[in-house]
Amino acid sequence: MNTKNLLLASALLWFISITISACNGTDKKVSPLLTDSLNSEQTIVEQPDTVLFWTINDYDKTKTLVYKDSADITEPQSVINGVNSIYPDIHLLFVKQSNDTVYAKIDSAFAFTNDMGTSGAAEYLSTVIVNLTTLNNVNFVNLDFPRGSHASPGVFSKKDYENFKIKEQ
Repeated sequence: MNTKNLLLASALLWFISITISACNGTDKKVSPLLTDSLNSEQTIVEQPDTVLFWTINDYDKTKTLVYKDSADITEPQSVINGVNSIYPDIHLLFVKQSNDTVYAKIDSAFAFTNDMGTSGAAEYLSTVIVNLTTLNNVNFVNLDFPRGSHASPGVFSKKDYENFKIKEQ
C-alpha cells in the first residue's frame, strides 16, 4: 500500500471514529409544551400554574384553541407563565391588573424588539394579547418595554385581534 492510500485510509478511519463517538449520546426529551399540537392536558396537568388558550399564527391571522375552559382561569400570571414557557428568551413579567387592563413588562426586550424580526415580534405580541384578553374582564394589555426596531410598547386591545380566524386543530 503506498503512502497516499495509507493517509487516505487513516483519514477515513479517523472520520468514522469521530462520527460514531459524536453520535453516542443519549437523546434529550423535548418538552411537549413546545410542540405544535398543544392540548389542555399537557398545558394544565404538567404545569398547573401555566396555561395558553390559543396558539397564534400571525402571518395567516389565525388562532387555534388549545384550552377550552377559560372560565376556570382567572389569574393573568398563569397566562404569562404559559407565554414564557413557549418564548423562554423573552421574559414577560406581570405587573398588575386594574379594571379591564393587565399591565405587564418585558424584562429582556432586546431579543424581542431587535432580534426576532418584524414577523417574530408581531407573532409574540399576538400571542400575549390574544391569550391575556381571553381572560374574563380583560380587554386591554399595557405592555412596557424599551422601543426597538421591530416593536413598540403601548396599550393593545382585544379588538385589535378580533379579525383572527379560528383554525381547527
